Amino acid sequence: MKKISIRTAQNVLIDFQVAPLGHRILGYLIDLIIIGAATGVMAIILLSIDEYFYYFLPIIFILYTPVSEILLGGQTLGKKAMRTRVVNVNGKEPTVLDFLIRWAFRLIDIYSTVGSLAVILISTTARGQRLGGVLSNTLVVSLNSEMELSLNDILRIEDRSKYEPQYLEAYKFSEDEMLTVKSVLDRYSKYHNKAHTKLVDLSAQRCSDVLGINPVPENKFDFLKTVLRDYIVITRS
Repeated sequence: MKKISIRTAQNVLIDFQVAPLGHRILGYLIDLIIIGAATGVMAIILLSIDEYFYYFLPIIFILYTPVSEILLGGQTLGKKAMRTRVVNVNGKEPTVLDFLIRWAFRLIDIYSTVGSLAVILISTTARGQRLGGVLSNTLVVSLNSEMELSLNDILRIEDRSKYEPQYLEAYKFSEDEMLTVKSVLDRYSKYHNKAHTKLVDLSAQRCSDVLGINPVPENKFDFLKTVLRDYIVITRS
């Protein structure tokens, strides 16, 4: 599976797994099934009212992908099922324009070439991008536990105006300490066992001591995530 590294606006390097071609095709097929089912239901409802509404049915097929990706943060229902997501190669959240560019070039990548151009580009480019992805500066990645932590807790923190740190003393930690905390969180998310639970407990105790917090917050995992977020915002803003 292809891997790439993206440096976010906070100067944090995040590793991504490029979504395999098979996962993307299956996600697309799931979306087609959903579109077909939705169109069938709408046809029964609308055509029972007036035959004129027949001309509105293609709207579901046309708008399903861009509307879903915009509202669901880079995912359609098919992508959710296959645990994939659209991200920006610069480490920012994709914009509405990014999603629209990807959607517009589906006509070339997928529909006019029966998907052959998209398959060739995804299979041969380093980032697994079809033409719409290259032009919109986006790519499709696989969501594993490590990347979900990065996306949800790091990638969306673009500046201090959008996030107010809870623990202002987080600057006291060293870079290595925070990298260790991130590693502990990632490992705990992937291997939920007693050994990694113990590491979370020890890390939470260490952070509490440095921050002067007594007792240690009950939800140690969320506590460590908050400390990590705060450190990134305070030291990178």
